[in-house]
Amino acid sequence: MRVFDAARRLSGTASLTVMLSVLMLSVTCAVPEAAAQGVTTGAVTGVVINDQMQPIAGASVIAIHEPSGTTYETVTQASGRFSILNMRVGGPYSVTVAYTGGPGTAFEPQTLGNVTVNLGVSSDVPVIVRAIAVQEQVTVTAESADAVFSSTRTGAATAVSRADLATLPTISARINDMTRLNPQASGGGANFGGQDNRLNNITVDGASFNNAFGLGGQPGDRTNVAPISLEAIEQVQVNVAPFDVRQGNFVGASVNTVT
Repeated sequence: MRVFDAARRLSGTASLTVMLSVLMLSVTCAVPEAAAQGVTTGAVTGVVINDQMQPIAGASVIAIHEPSGTTYETVTQASGRFSILNMRVGGPYSVTVAYTGGPGTAFEPQTLGNVTVNLGVSSDVPVIVRAIAVQEQVTVTAESADAVFSSTRTGAATAVSRADLATLPTISARINDMTRLNPQASGGGANFGGQDNRLNNITVDGASFNNAFGLGGQPGDRTNVAPISLEAIEQVQVNVAPFDVRQGNFVGASVNTVT
């Protein structure tokens, strides 16, 4: 009987070891898939204040992506700030701010056009509204923040919009002709910061677009073909040193592309 008890204990220990090994293997296999995810959206933030620099709470903010008609809506907080996340990149967007006001005052909705949402970056849109009597004309002014020197930027990055893709000259019709606009780019736009192009992380709509065999920086390099048409791209963003923890898994640069 002691022999059979010992055999059962050994069998139970072996089964537990096998289960733990399978669990660790499943977790290990899931890590690369999570690391391959990228950023595919942008955001619009801002603050609504009156002419006395006081925040306006409860104002309605509506952003419309004019090419597709996609609508995003939010309401300003007590501090007057608003934030619209997970927006489609590109544009142009029209941002409308509407506020009812108190008794005896009125605010006519004002639309701010030609707002562009960049990939992984918050576009700041501050708005100043002026309260007037009901019989008078409503005046709303808006002021856009500097797109280059802004606290909302998330590191050293270069964004190439659809308008740039349509007007910039290119011979090979490849993404490298656009990524060379980054100041750190060299070697025909495939190397960044002096690093090998195999150390870049290229994503398309959040999915990994790297060469799995390590024969080139991206698919099609060995045959000199364009694996994706520039006409299908909405925006290309080159990040060399992003502050966003969601953008990583590279040494040279992160080339994030959305269609």
